Amino acid sequence: EIDALPRGSDPAINMGALEALPEAEAEAQRLIVDLLWADPRGKTGYGPSYRVRKNCYIFGPDVTAAFLKKNELRFMIRSHEVKIEGYQWTHPECITVFSAPNYLGHAGNKGAVVRLTVDKESGHLEPSFKTFEASPVSAGLA
Repeated sequence: EIDALPRGSDPAINMGALEALPEAEAEAQRLIVDLLWADPRGKTGYGPSYRVRKNCYIFGPDVTAAFLKKNELRFMIRSHEVKIEGYQWTHPECITVFSAPNYLGHAGNKGAVVRLTVDKESGHLEPSFKTFEASPVSAGLA
């Protein structure tokens, strides 16, 4: 019921390194980058995001549903995107959680963690969330 991205070889860190890889390995590296850095959005499909930096991709709820079905998963939990409440059900089966409150000292967002517990009726793991605010920094520590 729970799966994680496998830890294989490290993703290529530059385009030159990616170009030097055998094609099958290069394709796997591209897939890892897409899985780690693509962002969910409301529109269907998959494609480049023109809102942010080059090589950033977005995917719709249809892509999430197809991925979960193909991999026999119920939902996915992802991160790396600030959410004002610390987490958000970005798609019906996709949770974005961000644990750094007040990101970069000025975002004003809450942080959150996800706790998975077994539902007694269904036997499935179900998520619950703990949110928190940033602690004020002491003047002597700044």
